[in-house]
Amino acid sequence: MNTNFDRVATATLQSHGKEIFDNITTNNALLYMLRKRDNIKIVSGGRTFTHPLFYKINTSFRAYSKLETIDTPIMDDITRADYPIKVVAGSLVISTLEEAMNAGNKEKLLDLADTVRMAAENSMSEVLGDQVFADGSGANDFDGLQHLIALSPSTQTDVGSINPTTYAYWRNYVNTTGTSGFNSNQAGLILMNTALNQTTFGRKGPRAIITTKAVYALYEVGLTANIRYTTTELADAGFLHLAYTTMPVLFDDNCPTGYMYFVDTDSLWLQVLSRGNLEITPFEYSHNQLSKTALMYIFGNLTTGSRRTNGLLTAITG
Repeated sequence: MNTNFDRVATATLQSHGKEIFDNITTNNALLYMLRKRDNIKIVSGGRTFTHPLFYKINTSFRAYSKLETIDTPIMDDITRADYPIKVVAGSLVISTLEEAMNAGNKEKLLDLADTVRMAAENSMSEVLGDQVFADGSGANDFDGLQHLIALSPSTQTDVGSINPTTYAYWRNYVNTTGTSGFNSNQAGLILMNTALNQTTFGRKGPRAIITTKAVYALYEVGLTANIRYTTTELADAGFLHLAYTTMPVLFDDNCPTGYMYFVDTDSLWLQVLSRGNLEITPFEYSHNQLSKTALMYIFGNLTTGSRRTNGLLTAITG
């Protein structure tokens, strides 16, 4: 038995922690855009994730006469959305037999550790890709995009501990009319133009469009020669993308069928606890089988501080 395997495997896995996270973000269009805009936030601690938001203007700012007294109200114009911390985790299991078969050769040990790492990396990537699009219906799931940019925001009762039914400012734009002829009489572009106008407030608004491969293809077919096809922001990123106004249009396999999200990536954060940032526990012997087990986990959630600058189009077909 090679008693050094635990040390080699754990060191190999831990040394690839950042690479695993990078691979996850570069295989998911939404997560990549958040990383690109530095909106993956590592939080030192706390019982929940909070996200600051401004929900009304300071009424003291107005035009005054030359000697008029300037108003000095105590403004209650800032609040915080409050999101629970969710757990995504999985196990890494090494057969004792495989460990014995790989004993005595450093390269074999590294190969086995790399295989375990790659399997964990792929699995975590798939799960996180699903989680950032979750609809919030699962008690343990992330407050994903389908929850934060909802199909029926006016009927939701709790998003980040704020009630959208009561507070209209805490609702995203949505249009469920759709179109069965995206490129007929520019129906698709008209929907997109309306969504952009309804979600833009001064300098605040969507920064990226995330959709399906099918809708992406419809948009690509509808482009004309005088429309810019790509953005400089993603020129070297490896993502297939097109441009709409100044925004990249990307497809994500996790996006629901017929959906197109207008995402304000400036106000959308993936928050992660620093002590739960793709951590890996040491390998330990199982009590009832010939194997060793380690756990990989992330403590995080998707949060937003501005819902009105996000939008959703549905029922888009050819």
